[in-house]
Amino acid sequence: MKFDKVKYQQTKQEVIDLIKNSHAWETNEGFIADGIICPEKYEKEELKILVILAESYGYAYSELVDIEEQPDKDIMGVGNAKVQTPRKIAALLWLLFKSIEKGQEIDWSDFPSLLRTNDFNYNELQAVLSKIAWINIKKASKINDNEENISTRLDYMEIYNGGVRNKEIIELQINSILPNLILVFSNPVIHCLYDNKILGDGIDRNTKYKIQTNTKGQNIIYMNHPSYLTDWGYEAIYETFQILYKSLSD
Repeated sequence: MKFDKVKYQQTKQEVIDLIKNSHAWETNEGFIADGIICPEKYEKEELKILVILAESYGYAYSELVDIEEQPDKDIMGVGNAKVQTPRKIAALLWLLFKSIEKGQEIDWSDFPSLLRTNDFNYNELQAVLSKIAWINIKKASKINDNEENISTRLDYMEIYNGGVRNKEIIELQINSILPNLILVFSNPVIHCLYDNKILGDGIDRNTKYKIQTNTKGQNIIYMNHPSYLTDWGYEAIYETFQILYKSLSD
């Protein structure tokens, strides 16, 4: 099936309504209306990428925040030195998009220090994120009354159960986003998606850092969360990129 921007926008509103009807969104379950960050750019990409993570932080009392507003601001907080996860994922995808653009694998020596915060990196990573879709399986943003000290430690059962609670919502999102490549991060996320048959058939829930293809023809890779430092330094990011690029080039 071909991505349809109009149908996606219709489904997104349906998703928002479902979240509102099932979450205390006006009090302590504020959420990001996640999905495609910039539908106009996503529509034009041959390789359509969906990133699936666990939860967002700091929006519990913000009611609804639309992810499509972020291209006018700081997408996923990549300009904030304290925000690590979006920067690491965007650095990985920078390598992939640049290689596709060049028609050959980016050499290690041409991989800039994208994990540092500066104007060049900010602009490069913003451009990458504007091309993709990004969702969390737990829709209610993590509660923390001290916004300056938000714990980002994952609670396995909280994330897993959040995904079960949102099964219909997540399925609607994936079916409207229609990604070619799905990047799944952390154990509770892959386990929930697999156990509840959200990712389709033909994949294994325990296979990491290897492209798997479901019966819908979508490529899926399961990786450790970017908080795992040994898997998310420059060399490890480059090695993961090589796995992605080789699999997609074969």
